[in-house]
Amino acid sequence: MKKIIIFFLIMSVNIVYSQSKIYAFVGKKISVERVKSDDHFYLKYKNVYTVEQTFNDEIKRDTLVFNSYTHMNQINYSVYDYAIIYLVKNDEGKFIQKRTYYTPIILNKDGKWYGFKPSDENIENYESIKVKNLYIKKNLKTVKEIYPEFKKRKYLIEAFYLSLFFNHVNKNSIEIKNLKTAEKLYEEKIKEIFGKKN
Repeated sequence: MKKIIIFFLIMSVNIVYSQSKIYAFVGKKISVERVKSDDHFYLKYKNVYTVEQTFNDEIKRDTLVFNSYTHMNQINYSVYDYAIIYLVKNDEGKFIQKRTYYTPIILNKDGKWYGFKPSDENIENYESIKVKNLYIKKNLKTVKEIYPEFKKRKYLIEAFYLSLFFNHVNKNSIEIKNLKTAEKLYEEKIKEIFGKKN
């Protein structure tokens, strides 16, 4: 019975997103903090992000505070320092994240943001990027807080920094291989979200 209820909750969230306007931005994480939820079906997180780039006029370049709601501990977006975050508005007109849709953003090169889509299985439309190695010790610490059951650092790196896009240099560093522009990633994600309606 519990699985059926969770299934319908997920379906209802998908419907909310597919029938709502999506507001998206590239943000720099300031903090992600679990707070008391009004609904026992959902965990609630208070997020504070600096807006680096917007895809909608209604999101201003400033610090944005919004709540995320998830029925499980689905806050993988908090692992990355930067991400495209996809929001909707609630009945009060406030930005919220009803399902934790996000796209990891890794770097800004020549004024353009680049990231990757973890579910991509090939590097079509990706660009070969050559920059200095990324130091990810702090990011892996966040992963361990979310998933304490995973002990081996190697598995954490492979789960969040996939070998299609990165070379693993050592336990705290990765080398970037292939990334895609934030604009392309945004367009693909919007198609994916609204495609679920059809």
